[in-house]
Amino acid sequence: MRKIPCRTYRTRHLALLALPIVAIGCGGDAGPGDAGLDSPDVSLAPSVEEVYTVGVMDGAAWEMFGSVMGVAFDEDGSLFILDNDAGHIVVVGPGGEFERTISNKGEGPGELNQPLGLAVLGDRRIAVNDMGRGIKVFNRDGESLQEAGFTFETGMPGAEMHAMPDHSLLSAGLAGRSLTALMRGEEEEEPEGRPIGRFRLDGTQEEFHLAWAGPPVEDAETQTGNMRIIMSRMEAFPLPLSFGVLRDGRVALADSVGYTVKILDASGQVTGTLERPISPVAVTDEIRDSERERRLAAVAEGGSGGGGGTVFMTRTISVSGSTGSGRPSGPDPEAMRRMREDRIADMVFPDEVPVISRLAVDRSDRIWVERSALRGEPGPTDILTADGQYFGTIAPDGVRIPAAFGPDGLLAYIEPDELGIQRVRVVRLVGDQPLEAAEGG
Repeated sequence: MRKIPCRTYRTRHLALLALPIVAIGCGGDAGPGDAGLDSPDVSLAPSVEEVYTVGVMDGAAWEMFGSVMGVAFDEDGSLFILDNDAGHIVVVGPGGEFERTISNKGEGPGELNQPLGLAVLGDRRIAVNDMGRGIKVFNRDGESLQEAGFTFETGMPGAEMHAMPDHSLLSAGLAGRSLTALMRGEEEEEPEGRPIGRFRLDGTQEEFHLAWAGPPVEDAETQTGNMRIIMSRMEAFPLPLSFGVLRDGRVALADSVGYTVKILDASGQVTGTLERPISPVAVTDEIRDSERERRLAAVAEGGSGGGGGTVFMTRTISVSGSTGSGRPSGPDPEAMRRMREDRIADMVFPDEVPVISRLAVDRSDRIWVERSALRGEPGPTDILTADGQYFGTIAPDGVRIPAAFGPDGLLAYIEPDELGIQRVRVVRLVGDQPLEAAEGG
């Protein structure tokens, strides 16, 4: 692991954030391969301008979204919106004008049945993860180009996919190893880590990197109606498994309790880390009680009780307990509510709240690192580079990490309106330009 040089940087200006950035200091305690970013927080307050918003309750079929699973920009600023319910991709031009839809709901060639996520490749092809049916690839005009078969048995990507320069896709698996073994009826294996897979469009895959897993958490199963439900135990404040791809194929990864961002090369090997001296918060009885109360309140209002843990409904169960052959009747709503409450009561708490919640990489290779906060609220967001430069920190009520970064400062957010109707809102960072070269101090 190489040591990332720790220098004092002075940027002449940061047009992205329309603010001057003061010099940062370097810590003297960084170990081999570590980059010390020990400056106190420098406040950043970027401004944005509205570009367009799409998504309505009553309108054209394309703009009445059912369940938006992901969005992605291409190089000209067009936005691709993946709607799971409709089984298609809506293509919106740079000004918000409707261009076309790609694919439709179905199980045939070129159709999408349960699309979970998408990514735009460097050559402008669109790759869609259709759960259990592999990755389906389309061109911008909507023509189906190829399909790469990835199934639950062979291993399939999760909802979030990141395109590499060679057009392969990085993704954490949809289910952990022990949960996969349980669903197959195999003896449960002790997980060694959390694999990030590299999925290629020829149908092959390989382990790109094995992220840190922490202590193992038990999986369990239950039955309601004629559904067999297999789930991992709900985790409060789970370890992050969040990463983004830089233009040269390096990867920024957060997978730890402390403030550590690993920098991986294009083969998945750790070449350095970025660290800030921000300690994790110890989990107390008061924090445990507060988190349970917050999630139970969400269930009472009809929600799921928050994330943390994976649930799969895998097959029908007859009255006698043998495998059913018909369609599942669906779980009883009251039984599902009790199951959620039981999961919250049995929720696993770590000793400490991880410092980092998630990260993302923008089109200028800036790493946006969102820090954790309690009670489900967002924390502040640090802006870094892979080479150890710290630009500053955006307050929790400032600009957030978007669902997708676009060219020229475009940011896309998936958000409901006041009536709960799903919308996609696109804004632009005011004055966004490539960063000027930093000068050594």
